[in-house]
Amino acid sequence: MEQVLQSGLFSKAPRLERFFQYICERELEGSGDQIKEYSIAIEALGRSSDFDPKKDSIVRVEAHRLRRRLEHYYKGLGSDHPLRIAIPHGQYRPQFLQQEEAAALAESGESQFGAVDLLPLPAPEAAVTVRAVRVRSRRTWLWPLLLCLIALGVLGAWLARRRGHASVASGTQKEEVWTPPAGGSAVLGSAHLLAGYHGPPLSDAQGRNWTADAYYTGGSSSTIPPGRALEPQSGTFYARSQRAGRFRYDIPLRQCAYEVHLYLAETEYGRGNPKGGGESTRLFNLSVNGKPTLTNIDPVAEAGSPNRVYEKVFKDIYPSQDGKLHLAFDPVTAPAFVNALKIIPSPPGRIHPVRIVAQESPVTDSQGRLWNADEYYFGGHAVVRNTMISNSHEVLYQGERYGNFSYRIPLAPGKYRLTLHFAETWFGTGSPEPAIGSRIFDVFANGVALLRKYDIARDAGGANRSVEKVFENIEPNAQGMLVLDFVPSKNYAEVNAIEIVETG
Repeated sequence: MEQVLQSGLFSKAPRLERFFQYICERELEGSGDQIKEYSIAIEALGRSSDFDPKKDSIVRVEAHRLRRRLEHYYKGLGSDHPLRIAIPHGQYRPQFLQQEEAAALAESGESQFGAVDLLPLPAPEAAVTVRAVRVRSRRTWLWPLLLCLIALGVLGAWLARRRGHASVASGTQKEEVWTPPAGGSAVLGSAHLLAGYHGPPLSDAQGRNWTADAYYTGGSSSTIPPGRALEPQSGTFYARSQRAGRFRYDIPLRQCAYEVHLYLAETEYGRGNPKGGGESTRLFNLSVNGKPTLTNIDPVAEAGSPNRVYEKVFKDIYPSQDGKLHLAFDPVTAPAFVNALKIIPSPPGRIHPVRIVAQESPVTDSQGRLWNADEYYFGGHAVVRNTMISNSHEVLYQGERYGNFSYRIPLAPGKYRLTLHFAETWFGTGSPEPAIGSRIFDVFANGVALLRKYDIARDAGGANRSVEKVFENIEPNAQGMLVLDFVPSKNYAEVNAIEIVETG
């Protein structure tokens, strides 16, 4: 077991590692009869006590992945191991087998993957015993039949997989193909598409126009059921509909660098959704201009929750030689999907700065820079102050978000300068409490403390005075997010504006 754990087999699969270690340790300590789907889900995979295997297939999915990974391991790095670990098909208790036993099990067609997925193992180094030779000699007449059954099984699995892929790609609806307008489609400088939407253009909170779905081949369109609770509130505009199945987009663009934003919200699978399941239930792949870009996208895992709008950002994306950007979505365990696509020109090597002001509408500062209306927030309350700031004429401090809240801001990989804008416009002005010492809070970026016991008024020199806190070399997390947490210590935390600029 330790050899497998130290081999790097699970270097990018911590959940599979917990699964594997849990079932092996339970078996080795004599509690193998307690290895059940429910116990694995609760104790190894972190599911809650109300886990229902009829609604959540995570254990079965992860067991299948683990069997596959062990198969590849014993074909390669572990091919010389005298002892092998197998998980027979249809159960979760591991078996610890000598190499000869594992080879015999594979020859009999009873491998951990069933007869269709035989695990070819190297012949044992030791000589085969006379008894084993006799047994095999008595069974030589079975080999043609066994090989025939295996061939039929492989053929049946291949045909089923083709049918399954077709079913996954199309679902219950007929696949759709976009028809370009008369005269062909124009070359675009940018694109804002609401996938699966077929109505007139719509404007978002930033005043940007989004058009109906276009440039697609395959998949089917559907609307998100009304009343579905989506978060964050500011992201619900992008998750009104979806295109799902096996499909692609071929978008004609001018030749320059682009940043591409994908919007995904899992509204079918996961706790509380009609199809149940959770993490790893829906996996799919994305390729850009024929190059695999994302493998086994797990919308629930990436977003951290079902019914949460997840935005993925790519930079330095160029049209291919035919002048089109090709995005291919391919199912793995369930239909691929996307809710919206934003494609905008950007400087090579960088994305556009992210500027957010805690107000309902976008504003333009004294330098002519546009700041987006409040977005990407979770929790807290927005309020308009309209207070005169003594040391600044900027409009950034006319509103604030306060409370115990966070921002999940999507970014492409890179290093960024983060600037937080603060002004104390309540304590010492509209309340009887003094400005200094009345509001104290912490700020974290992806779990790392940026500010501890921060007092805006003390730092700024009093109420109604602005202050900027600048942090360099900030990087997004593994999900491509900068998560900013504002945590109260004394009274509520607050922020007026956030600026993120890529620096290198």
